[in-house]
Amino acid sequence: MKTNQNNEKTVPTQEQIEAACRQSARHFWNWLTWSLVYYVVINLFLIAINWFTSPHYWWVLWVIAGWGISLLMTAIEKSIKY
Repeated sequence: MKTNQNNEKTVPTQEQIEAACRQSARHFWNWLTWSLVYYVVINLFLIAINWFTSPHYWWVLWVIAGWGISLLMTAIEKSIKY
């Protein structure tokens, strides 16, 4: 609840609530999109490094799995929050 100039509490209108929900959803999808872009680009770079330096052991799979689980858990938490 917000207060007006006379320190009286005002109840947000349905339009204001819907606008806040749309803004939160936009923020979440923007965050998720950029997080996935970073995830893919950086992991492709790490796969290339792994391929050229030690192709006999794919250590990059640990990075992909750990970061993927972290990204998934954060996305679930944020989706519940928003």
